[in-house]
Amino acid sequence: MTRENAFSKARRYLAEGRLVIAQAQPGYVEATARGDGAIYRLGYLRGQWWCACPARSDSCSHLLALRKVTAPEWRPDRSMEVVA
Repeated sequence: MTRENAFSKARRYLAEGRLVIAQAQPGYVEATARGDGAIYRLGYLRGQWWCACPARSDSCSHLLALRKVTAPEWRPDRSMEVVA
């Protein structure tokens, strides 16, 4: 049996609903991810991605899952606003 890579694991975490985003706003994201052994806190703050899992990497499967569904630096284009 081959070992699952981080990208496949991230997709699986999303498909299984293991990622919960607690807060998201421009420049800040806070979430939890249920890994294979525990629940980890993770997020984005001041241009840095972080995760409390033992991997201690900015490319762990938890963060890869979070990056797939967030855009922390995105700001809406004001020209797109609906004016009544």
